[in-house]
Amino acid sequence: MLLVTSSISYSQDVSEIFKADTIYFYGYDFSHAIVKTKYPINDYVFPWIVYIGKQISPSHFESNMCMSVIHDFSFTNRVNGIFIENLVGGVENGVVKQEESGRHPLLFDNVNITSSKKERDKDVILMTIPNENIKKYLSEYDLEQKKGIGLVSFVAEINKEKESTLLQFIFFDIKTRYVYAADDVDISGAAGIGMEKHWGENFSLCVRWFLHGYKENLFLDYRKEYKRKKKRMRKLK
Repeated sequence: MLLVTSSISYSQDVSEIFKADTIYFYGYDFSHAIVKTKYPINDYVFPWIVYIGKQISPSHFESNMCMSVIHDFSFTNRVNGIFIENLVGGVENGVVKQEESGRHPLLFDNVNITSSKKERDKDVILMTIPNENIKKYLSEYDLEQKKGIGLVSFVAEINKEKESTLLQFIFFDIKTRYVYAADDVDISGAAGIGMEKHWGENFSLCVRWFLHGYKENLFLDYRKEYKRKKKRMRKLK
């Protein structure tokens, strides 16, 4: 059974992300994830990113957000590559070693970060990345763009026991790294055969839910901007 949980926190300047005509989307950052699965994921991070892109094209982002969305994954590609090379257990003869846990085998459980606990229901605890950590990570982003509004998705948790994935979508000011909004989307009920599709479907559903929520907020709370932006997008086609 598919279960979706979403929570959104806004700054007082949140209107900036709904008024913008262009944002830069920096992709999916796995480098701070807590991964609770007995199967190694080092061969799947980039295939998952490609899978999401096939399911949800750049034009899908633009049609739902009613703005120009420039995809630039160059920085997250680099940090994801480093993440893969430094998985828990290290690398021996080109093979990633895996450590055991009392709960179940973990490929990666980042001991260098702390996680905030959010209750989804009585039985499930979500491990979100704390706001102060998100601000720190954003401050370390080396981006080609120097101004404008950025968007990145932090993959916070992959949990085999709950068949769930938690993605945190962060809107931020590229120049100051000020966070305008954070949208946490958790999907339970991974389906599909094979690691790529099994988790790729969950990731894709998280993105679809995020885009649906953004469009709904734009339409309901910023109706004038919604109409203006729709008109602008029609002219660009």
